[in-house]
This record gives sequence, C-alpha cells and structure tokens, in this order.
Amino acid sequence: MWRARTRFRFADGRSRQVERHAPSRAKAVTALKNALTSIEETQGGELKSTTRLKDLGARFLAGKRELGRSEGTLETYGYAVNAHIAPRIGDLAIVEATPERLQRFLNAIEKESGPGAAKNCRSALSGMLGMAVRNGALAHNPVRELERVSQRAKKGTTAIPLEELSTFLDRVRADEYLNYCDTVDLIVFMIASGWRIAETCALDVRSIDFKAGTATVEAQHVRVKGRGIVRQPFGKTDAAARTTYLPQATMDLLRRRHERLRADTSLIFPNRLRRPRDPSNTQAEIRARREDLGYPELSTHAFRKTAATILDRAGLSATEIADYLGHENPSLTQDVYMNTLKGSGKAASVLSEKLGGLI
Repeated sequence: MWRARTRFRFADGRSRQVERHAPSRAKAVTALKNALTSIEETQGGELKSTTRLKDLGARFLAGKRELGRSEGTLETYGYAVNAHIAPRIGDLAIVEATPERLQRFLNAIEKESGPGAAKNCRSALSGMLGMAVRNGALAHNPVRELERVSQRAKKGTTAIPLEELSTFLDRVRADEYLNYCDTVDLIVFMIASGWRIAETCALDVRSIDFKAGTATVEAQHVRVKGRGIVRQPFGKTDAAARTTYLPQATMDLLRRRHERLRADTSLIFPNRLRRPRDPSNTQAEIRARREDLGYPELSTHAFRKTAATILDRAGLSATEIADYLGHENPSLTQDVYMNTLKGSGKAASVLSEKLGGLI
C-alpha cells in the first residue's frame, strides 16, 4: 500500500497534512490530487473555484431573499437563473466561467429571447460571480469584460396635451368598458396625483388623511408567480415613499369610493370583484380602449407625464416635481418628464386650479 501526503493551506490560513492511500504510487498521488480539489467543500461550505454555476445561482438567490429584496426583483433574478443560466451553463465550474464563454451564452439568449432576457442574465451573472470574488473563488469578475446588452429603442409615452384633457376625460367617463372595469376613477386619480399604476392599485383608506387632504404611498401591488397579487409594503424606490397633497376634488373622489366600497374592502381602487387590482390587467384594459379614446399610444405612464406637464408649465422646479412624483433624482424628472418638496401643498394647489371642473 502506498501513501501520498502533502501540506495544504486551508481558508482559515492554517496548513494541515492531507494524505491518501492506494495500491500503487501513481494511484495514491492521483487520489491525493483529487482530494485537494474538493477538500474544502466539506470544511465549512464556502464557495470554491470548482463550485458549479447552478449551485452558485441558488446561493445568490438565497442571499437576495435574506436581504429582503422585492418580490419583483426576486422573480426577475429567479427566472434568469432557473430558466436560462442553470439549464445552459449551470454545469460550468466558477473557474470555467470565462468572458468568452459568458459572451457566447448572452449572445445566444439575446438572439433567442431578446435583449431584455439577455440583460437580466447579465445582471444575475454579475451578482453571482461578484459573490464568488468576495468569497475568494475568483480573482476578478469576468462579467466586467463583457459587452453591454443594448436594449432596442422604445418610443416613450407622451403626456396628454392639456388643451385636449377635458375632451379626453369626457371620453373616458363615457366609455362603457372602462366603466364596467371600474377604471374611470383610477385614471382621474392618476392624472391628479401623478402616482404610478402599482401605487394607485395598492392605495388603502388607512393611507389617506381626509382632514389634511393627503394620501401616502406605503405599498405597491406586484404579481408573484404562484401567489397572485401581493401588496408589497414599499415602493419602487426609496423616494417612492411620500405623502402627497391632493386637490379637494380628488379627495372628494376618494371619499366617495371609500363610502361605496367600505363594506367589502379597505382598498380604494380594487377590481370590479372587490379584490386586489392587478396593475398589468389595468394597463391591458386601457390599451384595449386607447384607439377608441383617440390615443393609440396611450399608457398609464402618460397620466404621470400629464401631471408633470401641468406642474412644469405652472413654474414648479424640477426638485419640487420630482418629489411629488416620487423620483429619486430630479435630473430624471427634468430629462424624461419635465416634473416636488416632498409633501408640498404647492403642487396640489396648481393641480386643483388647472384641473378645476375636470375632476
């Protein structure tokens, strides 16, 4: 019997003797070398260069859950890992995830599933291999060497021209389908508040101060696979959590809806079955009618832009409008919306004046 032995420096910095036995010298040496490639995987579970990408992906997703990331974020990363990365390159070891292999993988995903899927996979890989770097399994993150995924240019939605707003609201109120879906008041509220569709769907009476004339963004509705509509107790960004002063006519609209719905739900804008409203379904309801409303490119985002346009023309600063809309960066408001001091009543006064008689 032959014995092959050596000293191995473990992750804790200490060197220990490792040995293996076999009937021949060559077999003993081979057994020792094989042992050294995986010996630390049983010594505390830290990531190694030989860890497979599908196992790394599982740890990456678990880490995101522990950090309390939003359901939408978890679903996006989860789909990228489980539907694309694990089946296609999951058997590669971390050390085998070279820029050339990863680029070829992303190119295939972009060709087959589009730039959106490729971008999500690139983001997930960056997070996964960044975890490997932090655990000492890699010297640097190979995703940094990859080409950026270029999204196809999208035509941005535009605000409803203010001179057409009265006619537009008349058409909305007269539309049988939108009335059947109980979507009319939601559209009116979004124009007056500048709230996002997911924030509007999640509005609860407990977030409204009728005496002060304010409503607070405290949650948003998201659809989670296997669970349906979930009321996520935080907004899209840190700045999304805000208290908005609303025009008096808008507060009256909220009060009327609460009085009508209070026996069934505390939500202000549930679906017609008095259940939590799905933002995506609501967008689909509006898309189904936008041709007849006279705005073929209409989306719910147009209502936020309309509110921003009203405030911009009234002379509010980009910072004031950004706070009103819940943007983290006023430059985004200036570039995309031009679009508030958080909780300021100035914006509400402007909207109340400009929307007088329309709400």
